[in-house]
Amino acid sequence: MAAERSDTLIGDEVVRTLGAEGRFSQVLVQVSEGHVTLSGDVPDAATRRQVEATVAAIEGVRGVRSHLNIDSGSHSFGPRGRAVRDDPDGDDAAHGGATGQDGNG
Repeated sequence: MAAERSDTLIGDEVVRTLGAEGRFSQVLVQVSEGHVTLSGDVPDAATRRQVEATVAAIEGVRGVRSHLNIDSGSHSFGPRGRAVRDDPDGDDAAHGGATGQDGNG
């Protein structure tokens, strides 16, 4: 029987595999005892299933816990699959609103 892969090696391969598929690059990964936890946003349910299946097929993965959210773009801006989430606090700093250039400061 082959030796179990370390969490570090599994995590490295998961990140590399998801990163190679550009639209999966925003998925965050944690590995503990071969169990991979996924978090972040994906554009639709089909993409979520594809990410989960891709990760489950990686050597050494004993299980996948998915905390992936489906974001159709209503909470983010940018092209689908590469969107950037708006600040959840409502601060518009990502758009330059907090730089004092709005004439109010």
